[in-house]
Amino acid sequence: MKMKCFMIGIFLSIVGCKEPKFNEADFIGVWKAEDGANITINQNGTCTLDGLNKSIVSIAKSDDEKLTTQGTWKLIDSVSNGVTGGISTGIKITYNLVDREGKGGVDFYISGQGFSENKPPWDLFIWDGDPDEMIKYKFVKQ
Repeated sequence: MKMKCFMIGIFLSIVGCKEPKFNEADFIGVWKAEDGANITINQNGTCTLDGLNKSIVSIAKSDDEKLTTQGTWKLIDSVSNGVTGGISTGIKITYNLVDREGKGGVDFYISGQGFSENKPPWDLFIWDGDPDEMIKYKFVKQ
């Protein structure tokens, strides 16, 4: 009996850690942060960034600088330094630089609900500072 319970426990821990399967339709729509910033993700691979805190998303001189621009997005299989709940899938956004020619980019991590943060509904986030501090700049789908 003990062996049977042990085997069931191992099976459930393996199944519980399995990464969810995502598709692009999961992310189409408007995502909003607590500071009022939002990201609109379109089905055609384009996106709009509106009022993102530029000091978190990229290098900026102050927290007052906001990023509002157009870009493109895609699902990526492997994000680094942001994995929560065993989710290594992320969203890569490449955006037009507002004040000069060229492109910028940011990888958003995916987290969810539950103990392991691996159940829908999903959030998009980047770390605000050191990931060890666990402060997320989080966007929730509206």
